[in-house]
Amino acid sequence: MLIRLECERVAGERAGLDVGERRFVLHRHRDEAGAHLDLRLEQDGYLMGFRVDGASLGECVWATVKTPHPVSWLSENGDAHREDGGTYYWESGDADGGCLVLCGVRDTVRVSVTPVEDVSAGALAGLRAAAEELGVALGELAGLAEDGRVARERAIARFCGLGRELDGDAFDDGLWRKTLAGERLGVVQQYLHGLELRFDRKYPPTPVSVPAALEEAGDEACSDRAMGVFRQLTVES
Repeated sequence: MLIRLECERVAGERAGLDVGERRFVLHRHRDEAGAHLDLRLEQDGYLMGFRVDGASLGECVWATVKTPHPVSWLSENGDAHREDGGTYYWESGDADGGCLVLCGVRDTVRVSVTPVEDVSAGALAGLRAAAEELGVALGELAGLAEDGRVARERAIARFCGLGRELDGDAFDDGLWRKTLAGERLGVVQQYLHGLELRFDRKYPPTPVSVPAALEEAGDEACSDRAMGVFRQLTVES
């Protein structure tokens, strides 16, 4: 399950390890999937927690629920780096949705835990497959999606601009924007290409270069010019 964590550092004294309270540890780790944080929370005889995307607890980060781990991880680091540790409590709710307060040696952080129910395993698998096909990391898909959104909006804007120029009041701008809003970029570009062809036929583009008429000269003038060039080359050599 995908979890959204909204983190806020709390001003005031930092709490240390208090005997008898539930403990937590925050590890920074890197594996084949990249850098991440492991937030482990003490339960009755085991640790539950979250794998947090990224290298720090920012204002808003994404996480997934980790499998249970032994409590020995509270004092062991393995190949991970210990970022912080201390005690914790649930200010409201629980891991299924609530507000968690981490009282660490370094920081006191309030963490709002919100499960995202509308993200299925199938959707995540589809994103991973798309990333592999494109040859990019899964985290890069968000940037590519934003680039695609901007490119589609610009293509729709150009399509509507050309349509108004070609058809005037007969062009229904709102209807076309609504029609194209749900189409892929490639489909929008096909519609746009059709209007661009119409526009070029109505307003033929100015040629990049215009042939210039050559100065006509008689045989005698051409001969004199050639001899002049020959004498110049002879002198220079």
